[in-house]
Amino acid sequence: MSDQDNELFARICEKDHAAFEQLYLTHHRRLLVLAFQYLRNEELAEEIVNDILMKIWTDASRLDITYSLGKYLSKSVVNRCLNTIRKQKGIMGKFAKYRADVQDTMQIEDEAAILEERLIRLENILDTLPPQCKKIIMLSKFEKCKQQEIADRLNISIKTVKNQLTIAYEKIRNGTIITVILVNVFAFIRTIF
Repeated sequence: MSDQDNELFARICEKDHAAFEQLYLTHHRRLLVLAFQYLRNEELAEEIVNDILMKIWTDASRLDITYSLGKYLSKSVVNRCLNTIRKQKGIMGKFAKYRADVQDTMQIEDEAAILEERLIRLENILDTLPPQCKKIIMLSKFEKCKQQEIADRLNISIKTVKNQLTIAYEKIRNGTIITVILVNVFAFIRTIF
């Protein structure tokens, strides 16, 4: 450190307000420009420069400055700016991950809503089936009974079971097709208006 820097720093160690004011007036603007070049944010640059200068004031007696005071201040500002940039990148990375997680959750919720809507439509279609037909499709699909087992349980022929299943599948297929057509018609109408 130069003799002038040594004297100024010694006075700051002794809490000389005039010495600190001289340090501030000499270096503040230059340090602010330096910080702004890294951060491109005036408020953040101002905060970092003021923190560095306050650290000089509060911790001067504990600091070991072996080169010029101006270089020490510049290096401190650059290091703090780089640390801030790293933190911001980390936060942005976490934010991007959070946003991706939220989008994944929304997609899962959308898929769940679509599935729920389909199940409600299927329930509505099943409710329109004749009682015997509904009972046969329920035994076949939900209780996983074989056609012969259904025929034995209900005391009907296997041919009746097959016919009732065909009727049920046809109504389910037609109900699904009508719903898809209606959804497409409403989507088309929305694009017009």
